[in-house]
Amino acid sequence: MESALHKHLKHQGLLWLRQKTKDLCATEVKLVYRRKKLKADVMGIDVKQKQSRIIEVKASRSDFLRDEVLTADYGYHHLSTYSYLLTPVGLLKKEEIPTGYGLLEIDDYDRISVVKKPIKNVAPKLRLETLIKRAGRAATNAFVFQQESLQIKDPTEDYFAKDPVAHLVRATCPSCKQRHNYFIYHNQESVPCQKKSCSNPIDLTKARTHRVTSYNKHFYDQLTDALRKQD
Repeated sequence: MESALHKHLKHQGLLWLRQKTKDLCATEVKLVYRRKKLKADVMGIDVKQKQSRIIEVKASRSDFLRDEVLTADYGYHHLSTYSYLLTPVGLLKKEEIPTGYGLLEIDDYDRISVVKKPIKNVAPKLRLETLIKRAGRAATNAFVFQQESLQIKDPTEDYFAKDPVAHLVRATCPSCKQRHNYFIYHNQESVPCQKKSCSNPIDLTKARTHRVTSYNKHFYDQLTDALRKQD
């Protein structure tokens, strides 16, 4: 079963790769080469440059050490133009990285830095057209799943968001990597993690947050009036 950390790193890798390859990006891309079935954690395609990039996420050393695909002749470096490993800061040393791969490190607040640049593969074993088809299929599946799932959407269409005094945000804890909703006041700088086994503070000035909706005094007055009428 995929860990919360691995899932989180995979999503952050997708956001980073989206800046490098603007045409097509996807996670969980299924690949087949000489009857070997693989699954790229993140893949990006640059059609104009005719380049492909793959990110393989490693959340632990044990995961890295047992992955025979990285050094195989059908590994990600052989199938794409550029390939990277994405790990938490300090998990791996540069000299441990297999030939051809780059190393990306992500800190507690989801900032990704290039520790080692990948070597360009000028003749990938999979055609770009094949990679586009596979990435497109993965992206389509992800989109369909997203549309069928419950979406985070403000049903008031920001009616109560003007001059806000409080917000409902989603934030990721840098310690446990769990993502939850938090009700915060305007300009609040930190909040304790909702996970009971964690409860570490989340620095909202550094964490990657998503505002679901905001609330102003007008909302508070209407809510107070509604509660008063129910009593």
